[in-house]
Amino acid sequence: MFDHAERRGRLSDRLRAEGVDILFLGLSADLEYLSGVERGIPFFGQSSYAHGWVAGGFFRPGADPVFVLPRMVAAFDLPVTPDGEIVVVDENDDGFAIFERVAKGLGRPSTVAVGDRVWAETTLNLGRVFGFDRLRTGSSLVNELRRIKTPEELEVMGRACRTVERAMEAVAPRVQPGVSMIELVEEVERQLRTAGSMTPSFATHIFTGLDPDSLDSSTHTARMPMPEGTSVMFDFGGVVDGYCADFGRTVVAGEPSRELLDA
Repeated sequence: MFDHAERRGRLSDRLRAEGVDILFLGLSADLEYLSGVERGIPFFGQSSYAHGWVAGGFFRPGADPVFVLPRMVAAFDLPVTPDGEIVVVDENDDGFAIFERVAKGLGRPSTVAVGDRVWAETTLNLGRVFGFDRLRTGSSLVNELRRIKTPEELEVMGRACRTVERAMEAVAPRVQPGVSMIELVEEVERQLRTAGSMTPSFATHIFTGLDPDSLDSSTHTARMPMPEGTSVMFDFGGVVDGYCADFGRTVVAGEPSRELLDA
């Protein structure tokens, strides 16, 4: 769908202009933007793969990317094979030795940029390989490319917006006296998947206010039934092809109060 080679071409121009010889990016939105390697769905906690710190890609001006990936990432989190070389680190391998071999095989850089979402262990090992005085932050290099959206990106963003709108349309009739916030959260997330969202783009939040007596999907009141005339606020988002939508609406359970009508 997206022309990743064209994006990397623009990155090459940016790297040359900034005097950057190598850019290393971990699993992130920036890496997905340049290669199509999808970042994982957010969840509570963090998977700890053997040699997980190596995961990412090296980018150089005018050259194909080189990816270093733990076996678990390559086996389960790589639905589409990206352009470039892929080096897989097995559980029993010497992770640093392989990472060092790949990195040194890229030449003798004077400046190495490192993405903001890279693990501290990765950054320390990049410093060990190349020299800490050669490292600089790198996410701004990709951020400037991503600011201006192509027609293809705008189309996908529009689909993400329509996904959350369809979910809200399906959920709105469920906002009735007696329903709880957690039931509405479950329905929102089910309808998001039905409408085509990969995952919620952030934690779905449904609540009736911000004071201690309010019903809130993130507090102990999440399972309490709401009374007639309650004003319910929805804050949720969806993800389509890596692009996110953020959405908010307010719906009244039953008949609105005079106070709400006069507001």
